[in-house]
Amino acid sequence: MFTITDTILDPPRFTFLPAIYQDATRRKWAVHQRGATPRIFDYADVLQCEIVETGNPEDVPQLSNRELAQQILINPAQATKNNAAKRNMCLGMGVVVAVQTGEDEISKLEIPVTAGEVKRDCGLYRSYRNVAEQIKEAFDAMGRSEQ
Repeated sequence: MFTITDTILDPPRFTFLPAIYQDATRRKWAVHQRGATPRIFDYADVLQCEIVETGNPEDVPQLSNRELAQQILINPAQATKNNAAKRNMCLGMGVVVAVQTGEDEISKLEIPVTAGEVKRDCGLYRSYRNVAEQIKEAFDAMGRSEQ
């Protein structure tokens, strides 16, 4: 039995994002993809949770002008992403949860918060970051309650 006591993620309609619910009294949580049967997990199944971002300026390689020109020709999309990262742009953000899905099986639940470009020093970025931190905190609390 599963009774929703909290909603961790209530995705917008017409998206492919799953809803994520919690049953705090039974120490369970569920992932529900529209049109599918919910997948129910125990709190103990949460192994790790972290916020991930794409477009980290520290990950951009330092290239000479010649190497940069070659990269633009070979992979213009990557060159564009690198340029955006250098301008302090976050190119995407999400929460990744490592979940024990079988005796010897671990799966990743990837919860996207945004896939668009946003400057790291603007209010919209802080709003996205707050949403990601709230989701992470919900999963971290599940892990803490097991200890």
